[in-house]
Amino acid sequence: MKDIYTISKIRNSILGLRDWELVLLILLLNFLNNYIFSVVSDLFDISLSKGFDDNYTIKEKIVLFVVVAPLIETLLFQYLVIEICKSFKMRLKYCCFISAFVFASFHLYNVFYFLFAFTGGLLYAFLYIKGNNQKKAILLPLVAHTIYNGSVFIIKTYLT
Repeated sequence: MKDIYTISKIRNSILGLRDWELVLLILLLNFLNNYIFSVVSDLFDISLSKGFDDNYTIKEKIVLFVVVAPLIETLLFQYLVIEICKSFKMRLKYCCFISAFVFASFHLYNVFYFLFAFTGGLLYAFLYIKGNNQKKAILLPLVAHTIYNGSVFIIKTYLT
């Protein structure tokens, strides 16, 4: 009984966060996801990074990876998929899982990367659902995804 109370308390605490706190929490969870999958991928010698195409300039990579990809992916994998699921009167948790599955399917560089992207997709879908109106629903995962991709871009380009 104590476990149920603790889970309920954690759930209520998360749902009570302000938008910027929630985005920060999702970013931290996404970086933790990245770290865990990086460690495991090193153990099994599986590539977790797709890498950047050398045919693009730095500016083109920034525009594509940090700006365009999060925008298109938010509109396709959170907005479109979740709104279609909701139109079929699906429960929100199933909408999130379907959104994450579709998101991960478009990141299917290998099975391991699919699992990594599925976890990230769940986090972005949760942010979308947490947005109370359409503008906020799109903005929350878009901001988190843009900051995450920008951080990963800086780390991969300049720090490794």
